[in-house]
Amino acid sequence: MDIYHIQMVSVMFVMKCLEERDNRLTKIISFAVVLLIAVYIGVSLAATLKLNETGSELCFTCHDEQRGSFDKKYVHSPVEQDNCVSCHNPHTAKYEFMLIEKQPELCYTCHPDEQESFSQSPHVHTAVEQGKCTGCHDPHASDNEHLQKQIEDALCFSCHLEEAEEFKKGAVHTPLESGECSICHLPHISDFRSQLVDSPEQLCFTCHDAEDADLKRVHRQYPFASSDCLSCHSAHSSDVKDPELKALEPKLPLPYVHKPYGKGMCDSCHTDAPPDPVKLRAAQTELCYRCHSDMKKEVSSQPHIHFPVEDGLCTSCHAPHASKYEHLLLATGKELCASCHPDLMKKLDATYAHSPAVQGDCLKCHKPHAAQENSFLVDDSMSVCQLCHEEQGKFTHPVGEGIVDPRTKEMVVCITCHDSHGSEYESVMLANGDRELCLQCHKMGS
Repeated sequence: MDIYHIQMVSVMFVMKCLEERDNRLTKIISFAVVLLIAVYIGVSLAATLKLNETGSELCFTCHDEQRGSFDKKYVHSPVEQDNCVSCHNPHTAKYEFMLIEKQPELCYTCHPDEQESFSQSPHVHTAVEQGKCTGCHDPHASDNEHLQKQIEDALCFSCHLEEAEEFKKGAVHTPLESGECSICHLPHISDFRSQLVDSPEQLCFTCHDAEDADLKRVHRQYPFASSDCLSCHSAHSSDVKDPELKALEPKLPLPYVHKPYGKGMCDSCHTDAPPDPVKLRAAQTELCYRCHSDMKKEVSSQPHIHFPVEDGLCTSCHAPHASKYEHLLLATGKELCASCHPDLMKKLDATYAHSPAVQGDCLKCHKPHAAQENSFLVDDSMSVCQLCHEEQGKFTHPVGEGIVDPRTKEMVVCITCHDSHGSEYESVMLANGDRELCLQCHKMGS
């Protein structure tokens, strides 16, 4: 029997004595013996469990391959202090890499101010929002300031892969060309969209002088100093799609350029004279129809006209100078439609949503300007559905000519039972198809 077991037996014996004897002196002596034995056991165990090394040197006995990776210009404070256990549990853990807490909670134990500011900002970088601190920062050491894994554009493009390719096309904005994304963007949070360091109206003039004579001449008296530069110019690179206007690229216009603007023919739309140099020569619709007479003919021949067209608000959907999107649209798909139809777009969050609508392919079913059919459908509602659902009407509920909805006295069509955008019921039904929907027309006992 070893010393440890002898000590434990002794303790148990003395405790037994305490239970069976009432003599006060015996109890005191016995308690003192127990205390001495306990201290001796503790000292013995401490000697037995003494660490071979301390701090990171102990960790390196197994993780020697990590030693060199910590020898860098910038070292994380816990690593510098040989305090591996401030982040890692030495025995067991619930989280990968034996971390004592998951990201970002672990980081916030030392950076509580950042947690507070991140939670209060209106615009948060996706990586921050998802708590992926180590996506950008090395948790141990780095040759880059702020423990960044890479510097500037290389770090940004490690996530923004599509942009990395797109931004190489055509003319490239000088800050981007030199890889200095942080001139315009903040890495964590911002008061402005896209993590900008200032509002778009002010940001450009940190480098460009609003009083510069050449800038004023190029803009032909247009009040650019109080405008959104990004409504005409690309912030990163320019890849003009129209071959006739390729010469514009050094000016970084957006890829789709309105030809009068691209060719410097501002006076074809604007008076170009004081006191209002941007005054239009005619009402919007009339002005647009001067070049787009085919659109005027199409619209005038249809019984249903989209209200922006009817009200002469072409620029509610189209940019007058340049755009990121084809046809000079201000946005694409459902994003553009949502600007006027927010309630309709909410349906796309339903449990069951119509695929074309979810994918933003609104024009698969609707015409944007004018149409022969209600709701600006590209054809009658039955034909529109059959563009994708060719066989449905042949084996499901009868629809079409001769099938009358008793509630409306109109022909039963697909949207009599289905919502064309989204619903909480399977197959985008208007109600529960097992019973509730059927009983709206088929009254029992009637």
